[in-house]
Amino acid sequence: MELISRLPGKAARVRISSMKRTVVLWTLLFGLLPLARSQVGVLAGVSLEQSELLPDEKMDLKLTIQNRSGQDLLLGTVSDWLTFTVLGEKDRVVPLLRDDHKYTAGETNVPAGLFASSDFDLTPYFDFRQPGRYTIKATIKIPQWGQEVTVTPVSFTIVNGIRLANMPDLEVGVPPAVAKAAEYELMNMTDMEPGVPFSSNHPPVIRKYFLERSDVKGDMKLFVRLTDATGNRTARLVPIGPFFGFTQPDVMLDRAMDLHVLHQTGSQTFTYCVVDTLGQILQRETYQYTEQRPVLRHDEAGGVVVAGGKRVVTASDLPPPQPAAPALSADRNFPGSKPN
Repeated sequence: MELISRLPGKAARVRISSMKRTVVLWTLLFGLLPLARSQVGVLAGVSLEQSELLPDEKMDLKLTIQNRSGQDLLLGTVSDWLTFTVLGEKDRVVPLLRDDHKYTAGETNVPAGLFASSDFDLTPYFDFRQPGRYTIKATIKIPQWGQEVTVTPVSFTIVNGIRLANMPDLEVGVPPAVAKAAEYELMNMTDMEPGVPFSSNHPPVIRKYFLERSDVKGDMKLFVRLTDATGNRTARLVPIGPFFGFTQPDVMLDRAMDLHVLHQTGSQTFTYCVVDTLGQILQRETYQYTEQRPVLRHDEAGGVVVAGGKRVVTASDLPPPQPAAPALSADRNFPGSKPN
């Protein structure tokens, strides 16, 4: 099933319709889940992977629908079949940041007795940047029966992160020639004038990198926050791994103005990440402490390399590690054997 969520400009809601091409996958499940009851035999609930988030941190919100109606349930037949609402403290309605979001859905069928679940991220679309407690509510319309199902709400807390001190100046220019209008729109940044052609004849867009850590229940994580020139408006908050708070990360910029970060994630392990000016992780590698601690160094071409330590290939590497080639068998009766 494809879902499309549409945010009307004057209502603090996310409506799911069928007008764009952002695919949201649904998964059919078996079993019992803590969902809201309804009079039509359809139960629904939302859950969060974590209940504390930094401002601008991606939200992993899962919507789960269980069909106990005894007949197939057809979803997505009307444009506003799903509506999200976010409430702040004292039930204050949280305003929208943008009204152009559409999750592509189309229609889907949930057979009787099964669950369907799908993931959403409301962070780019609702203004819950201020620290405090928030609640997400949702309503599902079922046109085939003329009924609505109220989803079990879920609450979360926004907490401020801590910017790392003693970091070098990480302000950079982004040449318009290397960016696309759609990518800037995706980042919700409006500091480029509409209609300005992407050429080197125009001044660069200024961006700033910051390193920021969170400490949620003793679990420390490190983030790269990419902002506008003022440092107050965030384009992207990029998680780059666990944070071992006893050492200061190494940071460097290369010729392309990409940020290289090498930080300790355990007693003997380090994570190396490269984040570009669009807030994308281009490279991620793991290094192990040997006789020398791994450090960042500039090479002769103006690039950045890791010196010292030992590279360890892991499943979390970016780009992903290549699978090993299949072993050749001397017996031609086995797949992969050499021909005679």
